[in-house]
Amino acid sequence: MRMRLLGLISATALTACGGGSDAPPAPAASIPVAPALPVAPPVVPVVPPAPTEPTPAVPVTPPPLPPDPTPGTPVPPPVLETPTVPVTPPGQATPPPVTATTPATGPAVPPTPTASGPYTLPAHTVGDFATYTDVTLGWKVSITQRITKVNADGGWENADSVSQEKGPQTIEVFDKHGGMLSTNSSGYACVVTYAPAALQAPPSAAVGDSFDYASTMSIPCSTEEISRALTSKGKVVAIESKTVAAGTFTALKIVSSETNFDLRTSGASANYWVDKTCWRDTVTGLIIACNTSTTSKGTGGMSYTSASELASFSQAATKREYLDPIRFAGPWTGSFGAYYGTCDVNITFTGVITGACKATARATSVTGSVDKAGVVKLNMSVTGGATDTNVGQAALFDMSGTLAGAAAPGSWTLKHK
Repeated sequence: MRMRLLGLISATALTACGGGSDAPPAPAASIPVAPALPVAPPVVPVVPPAPTEPTPAVPVTPPPLPPDPTPGTPVPPPVLETPTVPVTPPGQATPPPVTATTPATGPAVPPTPTASGPYTLPAHTVGDFATYTDVTLGWKVSITQRITKVNADGGWENADSVSQEKGPQTIEVFDKHGGMLSTNSSGYACVVTYAPAALQAPPSAAVGDSFDYASTMSIPCSTEEISRALTSKGKVVAIESKTVAAGTFTALKIVSSETNFDLRTSGASANYWVDKTCWRDTVTGLIIACNTSTTSKGTGGMSYTSASELASFSQAATKREYLDPIRFAGPWTGSFGAYYGTCDVNITFTGVITGACKATARATSVTGSVDKAGVVKLNMSVTGGATDTNVGQAALFDMSGTLAGAAAPGSWTLKHK
């Protein structure tokens, strides 16, 4: 499962990592709409000069017609008749659809832009993260990826956690274009490498662009399957509005076909054929959704579909984020001092916490929650004893706080498994 998830999502997800706000989903990643159409300002000055305005520029209906020769050629009357003609300036769109309220309401459903691109990935920053949900064969997991290092040449590394898995964090290395150079998440007991870097979509893309990539995956710890051939071929077919858990985005629609073949001439294991339709946000560069159909032939051959989408994220370069408790989902373990001992808890997609602690002298059940801002509340109920409440703050892969009640003084810590 991890090989498929992180192979099909990682190389495209933090290839463009980024954000919405804690406000409703839409503001996070929608493209600014208001500045695009400078039509309204010219319209406003045209409407006020109605004939009823006091003091027109020149008296329009002078009763006695003064014999002053200066205004001899009466230019003002034609000017005053202009308002009777439609006020829309020639060559411009009718103004009513673009009103002063558009900037406030625009982010809710960003309009499909007329520009086809190209759209380029923004800069990466340590701390940027993206959380995805993936549903395959009815099994739902969340994957949180956080950028932990950015190189001078623009390449970067990210660490990730999967909500339904325990074990060391996955480390993936990308070049400046978003091509994967190496990963320890392939399902093998070592770091595998890709040459050239494995790309699944172009770093700069416009509607109509096509791509055709090939890479070889090397597996140094395998005595049998030592390499696999990867290909990705596709096209950017449209730009459209796409709504996912993290908000409504204006995105490039990318359709592609991929293959993953065992290069052995005999005794080959499964080969994979993958058809994908993905959407990439034009602002953050994040892949916000993918629908995938996979067929494998060989050992354990089968066909299945999967769907992934962006659920939470934050990106410094574009100042966009959408925070949700799902980014903390999964198993956690840590210490709560001598009084409670070692604690193991699980966090659901909605931030509900349940678990237990075990110390030499007592057992404790744990319930609580973590909200979208990372505020943690834990109720520690000792078997046959009292219940104390501990609070703290969560980051992506760790959380901590000050011990309260019978366990005080001291502090507690938890880390994502």
